[in-house]
Amino acid sequence: MKAFVSCIRRYVGADDADYFLVIQKGARTETRSLKSKIMINVGEFGTATMGKDAIESFDAVQDEKEKGLLYKKVEECAGRIVQKKVHRTGVEKLDAITDRLWSHLSDAMLVFVRKVAVAAPIVIRFHNDIDGSSGAYALYKSLVDAQKRNKEIDYEANIVWRMHGSVSYSREDATADIMACNNYECTEKPLLVIIDFGTAEESNPGLELVRERFDIIWLDHHPVLEKFAGRGLAHYVNPWNFGGDSNYTAGFLACVFAQTLSEIDTKNMEGASFIGDYSEYAKPDQESRRLAALLDLLTSDTRMASGSKGVLNPKEIDSVLNDKKRSEELIAYAENRVAEMLDIAVKSVKIYKAKETNIYVADFESIRGNEDERYPLPGRFASRLLGRIEELNRVPCILLLHFGHFVSLRMSKKLNERVNLLQALEDVRKDYSQYVDSAGGHSNAASIKLKTDEMKKEVIKSAVDRLKDALEA
Repeated sequence: MKAFVSCIRRYVGADDADYFLVIQKGARTETRSLKSKIMINVGEFGTATMGKDAIESFDAVQDEKEKGLLYKKVEECAGRIVQKKVHRTGVEKLDAITDRLWSHLSDAMLVFVRKVAVAAPIVIRFHNDIDGSSGAYALYKSLVDAQKRNKEIDYEANIVWRMHGSVSYSREDATADIMACNNYECTEKPLLVIIDFGTAEESNPGLELVRERFDIIWLDHHPVLEKFAGRGLAHYVNPWNFGGDSNYTAGFLACVFAQTLSEIDTKNMEGASFIGDYSEYAKPDQESRRLAALLDLLTSDTRMASGSKGVLNPKEIDSVLNDKKRSEELIAYAENRVAEMLDIAVKSVKIYKAKETNIYVADFESIRGNEDERYPLPGRFASRLLGRIEELNRVPCILLLHFGHFVSLRMSKKLNERVNLLQALEDVRKDYSQYVDSAGGHSNAASIKLKTDEMKKEVIKSAVDRLKDALEA
């Protein structure tokens, strides 16, 4: 039958390799992973004879027209798989933003499916929080479902899942992604998918390193900065560019992206994403709360998922979620742990008086106690602590939670008209450029990353003073 070798995956220090063939099956194609008893090269087109697991023979033909027709069938395959029905939630404002960005997501999904169909290596990086992981999980579930329903893709896609712990995409990250794809030869570039992070000037060096080597799909919801080089990427999708804001979370955006591949039920993943990022669209029900709690714990301490000390991938998340007993045990642990820490925190915060509100400063490491405890992570705990402080004070507040080389800031949304949090942090960064590595985030949730903790007290005082000035203006 007619086929072309779309990709070869080689193993370091071994003579063996996996060959991925796109095979013509009437009007359709099928991608299969096989071993080979003969030497063939990536990109070769011809007539193949195949056993169950191996290529028995391959007669190469130099017919670019025939090869082009077969490749066209791959494009048609992608077009058939991508959904034409726009995802709906019933929330008018949310659906209006989705309408405006749907065609861009569909175009990006055509690229994604084509990469899967030719077995190109794909690296998917997602932020290590509830929002990012819910989006990655939705994409994983939609891909599993699509492969069950579409026989054109009869192999496990060459996907590397990476849970990402930073808000930027560094040169080190880019180098790791390039290395992950070095053992592949393919007729197409590898694909890099980024979910819920990276829209920052600090990502430019990493982006510069990969943009010529990868096709890139970037799904984010952080405010789009002028100096961010990714703004011009063909498949950079951000609700800020379509009349939305950060309340349209990246996890929800990734769920909508997943819906262009397969119409699976992503309601709980969407709900968890909104809960995780304190979106105005959050309407917590029992299942979305449960998922959010589990994702919060699992992405904070990966040992809770499989006992490993490495990163977490969506397949491991799925395994835990399908174990009801273990899930309930983990949720109970998480609730008790956070409750204990909140009780300690409200008794230890420092308070700075400001006009009609207060600014609170807390030391996360003293609140956490045992340094071996990884849950909860500081940024997420900061959001929970601000909520508790607001309940006790009944007025809007600002919280600075410091730990190591980081300061996590959370601000009540009611203060948005009085305080530009991101501008205040940018001013601090400029004043202490020798000591501050980066500063930024959302309008109500942001962070400062220090180069060392040498001047941490001074940086925190500067931030408090800037915020007090803004409140009293």
